[in-house]
Amino acid sequence: MVVLFRKKSLDRSVARREMAKIVIDLKQLHKRAFYYRERLESKVRELKGKLPYIDDERLKKSLIENIRMYENALKVVSNIEAALELLIIRLETLGLLGMTVKEMIMIKEVLKKLRGSTEWISDLSLIAEDISERVGDLLEFFPAPQHTVISASAEAEKIIKEAEVIAKEKYSLTTA
Repeated sequence: MVVLFRKKSLDRSVARREMAKIVIDLKQLHKRAFYYRERLESKVRELKGKLPYIDDERLKKSLIENIRMYENALKVVSNIEAALELLIIRLETLGLLGMTVKEMIMIKEVLKKLRGSTEWISDLSLIAEDISERVGDLLEFFPAPQHTVISASAEAEKIIKEAEVIAKEKYSLTTA
């Protein structure tokens, strides 16, 4: 008898190890976002410090435009950083209880929602895409009922909205 389709199985210890690697990689991604935010804040401070000493109107206008560009990038990176921070905190809290399929779906959903924001920062985008694919690979072993997918998507949406609020607060504190 030839078996055409074999149900995939995954050892519980291997699954836990893979989930732990995903959380570690999310932390690394968060560190990179933090690093970019710090660099952007530094650049904005530097440019704003130069502004009062420039007399040429064209040069001043160009500098103001650069400051706006860096501030817009800072808003996006702050959003990404806050979303990853919230996701990691949620996962670490749940990790004490044991991560479930719902949390894996939540990781995938948050990263999917951040994808558009990370496209212009190639290393953030590549890492986020890699993590998302690895979560997708793990999910092949754990089929999820539709209500779990819906619930995880709602949790991901809450994380993104909370992250926007936190990022705005952080941004307003750093630019004040």
